[in-house]
Amino acid sequence: MSSPARDAQEKTKHEYSGASSERRSLLFRLLLPATGGSAVALLDISENGTPVVLQSAGSLPAALHKMDAGNIILDAERRRDGKTVFSCPFFKDWSLIGLPIANQAYDNGPRQFLIALRLEGNSFSSVAESAMQGVANQLSSEALEHAGRSSLPDREESLLVLNQFIERTGKLSRRAVFSLIHLNLDHLSLINERYGWDTADLILAEMIRRLKCVLPEGAFLSSIGGGHFMVLTPPGTTAVTTRSLVNAILQISSTPVSLEIGAVAFSISAGWSVYPQDAEDANQLILAARAALTEANRTGGGHERRANAELTNTYAITSNLEQDLLKAVEDGALFLKWMPIVDTESQKIVGHEALLRWTRPGHGEVAPNLFIRYAEEAGIIEALDSWSLRNACLAALRWPTPLRVCVNVSPVWLVNERLALLVDTVLKETGLPPGRLQIELSECRPFGPSDIAFRELSRVRALGVRLAIDDFGAGYSSLERLRIYPLDQIKLDRGFVQYLGEDMRADEVMYAILSLARSLNITCCAKGVETEHQMALLDANGCEEVQGYLLGAPIRDSHVPHPAMT
Repeated sequence: MSSPARDAQEKTKHEYSGASSERRSLLFRLLLPATGGSAVALLDISENGTPVVLQSAGSLPAALHKMDAGNIILDAERRRDGKTVFSCPFFKDWSLIGLPIANQAYDNGPRQFLIALRLEGNSFSSVAESAMQGVANQLSSEALEHAGRSSLPDREESLLVLNQFIERTGKLSRRAVFSLIHLNLDHLSLINERYGWDTADLILAEMIRRLKCVLPEGAFLSSIGGGHFMVLTPPGTTAVTTRSLVNAILQISSTPVSLEIGAVAFSISAGWSVYPQDAEDANQLILAARAALTEANRTGGGHERRANAELTNTYAITSNLEQDLLKAVEDGALFLKWMPIVDTESQKIVGHEALLRWTRPGHGEVAPNLFIRYAEEAGIIEALDSWSLRNACLAALRWPTPLRVCVNVSPVWLVNERLALLVDTVLKETGLPPGRLQIELSECRPFGPSDIAFRELSRVRALGVRLAIDDFGAGYSSLERLRIYPLDQIKLDRGFVQYLGEDMRADEVMYAILSLARSLNITCCAKGVETEHQMALLDANGCEEVQGYLLGAPIRDSHVPHPAMT
């Protein structure tokens, strides 16, 4: 009996083949200086606009991996008006030039693009276009060499078969269920860099061979690009049976792939959704599975997650978050709330921490840990930090008492060695005395190479600005950072404070931290103080400053934050 899965699957048999990884790597390394750009990359852009980096040289911006990045490139390509090369601005401080790569695997137009990116202040070389055209011609020739070789069904055919599954199961007298499983080979870019494309192709080919061995009769398997695959289970496959199948799929990576270079380990992650429980149309079913896969990838390789409404809604909300954040900076949709900082001995306010907040149109106020994390991943955190620092300093100038103003910035500024320049510029623009400003960097974020971070923090301190480590104890390498960096204060994470007086181990850890800080001549500020008992313990053991709801909740922009305690 014919089935949509079998009909589609029998049309093609998979065979992976690719160009020499060493030759491509050399091409891209030569292309980097030839263009004068900061990075060059070959991208495969999916139908929804998500780019997958197939080959690159140089340091790529994090924003390149987002859905909006692919849409920016596709829009620029459509507007090139017959020109060979297109160009466009690309997120904050970046611009790019690019051109499509001819590939017969795509019937509806180009999906692979060769691009070069540069940071603001640099320029592309005069031979950039001709150099890129030469590499593009070679890549196109490679594609033509392999055009006759077969492959798994692609995205377009996957969507067609998925709709056929939905249509046919919907017509059954007793509506059958089936599942969509979205798989990806974990860390494909790392495998490419470490072993080369040829090895990655062999691993993918072996992964597909093993997949076919565990899939049931009537299942549909397709490749949707960049090491991602789709599996449709036969109608009648319940959620329980699907989970067993997913676990069997993950187990195929338990044995490394034996190659000439030796045994190479790999892992697979999976996100899956069930029709019609998780979604009743093809696009939503795909979205739900993708959201589940995204959550599985957050915990590292080799995991699986089933879709649910919360995961899908969060994924849908954050899919366009970066573009809305950029617009928020331009439209003034960001605002500050102020948390008072109190001296434990005098019980007087000595400063205010500026807390960045955002009300997103149609969604309300967004959790700061959510939008700040996505801003860092998208490479636009510097725009938010600049806005926050500038506006916090301007607000502090209007206070009747010259209190300290504390502003959080992302440690990504340290890696780029641009924090001192930003702070110096803002201080000169606003006229705020340097001694009133405290820059805080979260312990939960990596600081990059310690020598670069030390150099940049020393420049900031030389301006007369105070430095603090925020969320101390919640991250990693805390003691090493205390040894290396020129800090004025550590801000103790609320996780320690909430158990004071209730957990003996929490008390001992707190006492040890306060003692260590005193010996290093570093002050302490405890966050999350909510009870008089916590306050008393901190005061008795020498914690100089505290903040928390006991002392005042964050309030919206005001000329005089918390005037009663100032």
